[in-house]
Formats: sequence, structure tokens, C-alpha cells
Amino acid sequence: MREPLSTSTPGSSLDGSVNPEPGTADSAQARAVAQVGEAVGQLMEFWNFKPSMGKIWTVLYLSTEPLDAEEIERRTGLSAGNVSMTLADLQKWSVVRRTAPGPERADGGRRRLYVAETDIGRLVARVFAERELRLIEDTIRSLEGALHILDTQGRSSDPGSMLRGRFVVTRVHKLLDLARTGRKIVERLSRTGTASLRPIRDVMGVG
Repeated sequence: MREPLSTSTPGSSLDGSVNPEPGTADSAQARAVAQVGEAVGQLMEFWNFKPSMGKIWTVLYLSTEPLDAEEIERRTGLSAGNVSMTLADLQKWSVVRRTAPGPERADGGRRRLYVAETDIGRLVARVFAERELRLIEDTIRSLEGALHILDTQGRSSDPGSMLRGRFVVTRVHKLLDLARTGRKIVERLSRTGTASLRPIRDVMGVG
């Protein structure tokens, strides 16, 4: 079920302003920020993340100062439990981090403040690499398993079967080389934020 992408609570806006007067700059900014939160939430959902992750990251990215969980709740309209779980997920992906504690609360404790990762290119590269790398590793294991089957059970003294077996082994090896090359590219993308597809073209024999 798709998560609602509401971007504000009654009497507040995503940028933290309270009841901005219609027609003012604050009102226009609030509408623009809400639209960004909506768009990022939908993009995150397309990537199979929770829309709330996009909403909370947007709130933090577009905030001029660190925010605590209570303020994030107010600006997004999300529940306390949802904010808590989503912040934990965002920190796991290293797209949000805690910063120096804020002022004391009424109970004497310190507010936990959060900020967004601002290097968007590296952020996208890291998330993409970590997700895709798992898929590539699974593919490599499957291809290696197929080659093991061909080597231990697929041999034949029949000439026709032997030729077919060699053909399949050659093609699977080519796919395995491609997968291993893809793994190197994704690992480089994760480390540096850049990657070249030339090694893929070389493996496939494309000029």
C-alpha cells in the first residue's frame, strides 16, 4: 500500500514556518519546499524505499539548521514512531547523520539533532552501489554454480553434446566476465562517485 505523501501538518509547513500568509514569500517558499518533498518521496518510492525517507531527508536538506525528531515530526506530519524508524534507516544508509547535541530539554536531557548528507552525487552513488552490488554478487554466484554443474555433470563423449556443452560454457564464461566487470565498476562508483562503462564494452566486444 502506497504511503501518503502529505508534506505538512495543520498550521505548519515543511520549511518550519507557521501559517504563512498567502501571497507572501514565506508562503511561496513553503509551497516550493512541499513540492520538493513530494517529488523526492515519490522518487524514493520508485527505488523501493519508503517515501518517508525522501520526505525526512528533504526536510533536513532544505533546513538552514539541524533539526530534532520532534521538529521533523511537526514539519512532515509523520508520527513519532515513523520518524524514529525512518531516521534509523537513513543513518544506516549514511544519508542522514547526527550532529552535536542541541540545547537541554525540559527534562534535563539533550536534544538529538540531525543533518542531511549534502554531497548528492556521492549519496546517490553510494546507495546505488550498495543495493546493486548485492544483486551482482548473487548473479556471480549463480553463474559460477552453473559452470560447476557443466563441469561436473555436463560432460559427454557424444560429439554433438560436447559441442553444445562447450558453446554453453563459453557463453556462461562471457556472462561471468561481464558480471565481474560490472562488480568492479559498481565498487568504483561506490568509492569515487564516478565510473566508466568502457570495460563493459570491452568485455562485450563493442567498439
